[in-house]
Amino acid sequence: NKLAYQLDYEQTYSPVYSSYSGSLLETNTTPQTEEKMVYLTFDDGPSHVTGQILDILKEQNVKATFFVMKTKDEYIPYMQRAVEEGHTIGVHSASHKYKEIYASVDAYLKDFTECYNYIYENTGVEPTIFRFPGGSVNNYNSATRKDIAREMMRRGFIYFDWNVESGDSGKNISADTIYNNIINGCKGKNRAVVIMHDSA
Repeated sequence: NKLAYQLDYEQTYSPVYSSYSGSLLETNTTPQTEEKMVYLTFDDGPSHVTGQILDILKEQNVKATFFVMKTKDEYIPYMQRAVEEGHTIGVHSASHKYKEIYASVDAYLKDFTECYNYIYENTGVEPTIFRFPGGSVNNYNSATRKDIAREMMRRGFIYFDWNVESGDSGKNISADTIYNNIINGCKGKNRAVVIMHDSA
């Protein structure tokens, strides 16, 4: 059975893209709201810490979004549990190798498709959202980012950057520092999208 959103990275992509203007961050279609909202997002899992994260989220009755990578098979049950407990799953990357995946549109689609199929085959979820490794604007995708973003949007996928950094990927960062980074980063924002990491 072919997926409704089955991607074939070898197919030719249309050279005529949808209209595009401004920075990639401005094209992000996260719902706007006057009510203050904080979106908790976790990149780079599942991993050996996913179970602990899910336990805390369940205890606090909080839903989150997990932008997953293709990781060890032993961690797949955590991804399945996240779905069962009502969290959102999005595509992040199969390899997270910036130089390779941002070399061309086709290279990006190949990596994306591998991760997409990994999620679908193990959870039954057909993700419609994704997060670019390193964000939509980074040092590795300056030559290809606009074409990649246009092609992904043409295919009906929505990408989500972040506007609050937890700082949890730094070395020897304390829980208090991460907490303060998030609280201070959310100030003055009606829509705060927090990036954290579901990894060691």
